[in-house]
Amino acid sequence: MTPTVAVVTDSAASLPPALAQAWGIAVVPLQIIVDDVARAETSERGAPTVLADLEAGKHVATSQPSPDVFVEVFERAAQAGATHVVAVLISGGLSGTVNAAHAAADQVAVTVHLVDSRTVAMATGYAAIAAAAVAHAGGEPAQVVAEARRVADSSLCVFTVDTLEYLRRGGRISPAVAAVGRALSVRPVLTVEDGVVTLAERVRTTAKARAALLARVEQHAAAMAHPAVAVMTLGEGDYGDDAAAHVEAHVPHLSTMVRTPVSAVLAAHAGPGVLAGVVADLPAAAAQPPPQR
Repeated sequence: MTPTVAVVTDSAASLPPALAQAWGIAVVPLQIIVDDVARAETSERGAPTVLADLEAGKHVATSQPSPDVFVEVFERAAQAGATHVVAVLISGGLSGTVNAAHAAADQVAVTVHLVDSRTVAMATGYAAIAAAAVAHAGGEPAQVVAEARRVADSSLCVFTVDTLEYLRRGGRISPAVAAVGRALSVRPVLTVEDGVVTLAERVRTTAKARAALLARVEQHAAAMAHPAVAVMTLGEGDYGDDAAAHVEAHVPHLSTMVRTPVSAVLAAHAGPGVLAGVVADLPAAAAQPPPQR
């Protein structure tokens, strides 16, 4: 019998809910901790709520899901007919989510394949979409896993923030990178490489940082046959829409574009004013969700 493969990701992938639903991707929420009270990230408690908490001076932290949450999601997939689950998750260098999923995988009857995407945000999200496209086409579990890894490995995740303070508090950057943020008028351009946040370059103004980010997105997309781009922001202003319009004008062979806020858990670490760009080599079959049955 041909295996039926379900695809799971986590909320740090920043997948828009409608897109996750269209592809049948289950999303496991990470935890938002505000003044020592932990709640699961939800559509009701998303990035805008976290932004308000940060601006109000509350202590905001995050945590990975518990294994029990993964157990529930894996078992639900099995009850729906899946014989295998492929979980495409945030980098293990940034979160303990993969470890929680691994503990859960040992507690369920369905076979679970874990993919550490070694990245975050829609770079993980596009890898999950690519996996779902292969699964929808009847691919074997190994093929679903391989496509998720290929797309994740192809991806660029680049971002700039108004301040490194939130990343420093959460321990998501090294002390050397954090020191850059204390330099007067320096705006960092950051990437996720080998599963961790690294400093790509430093410039003098926010405008120059955003321009440098877009240049990297264009350069990375130019080398791909089917580049999918995501532009993510947190906070008010038109800079996200302007960035998306710039990409659409300068990447003529764009496969697909997603314009979305960063997830709540990423908002807690990035802070207001973040601009993130993701590029991934998404095959044509994954550019549009399958028709609903």
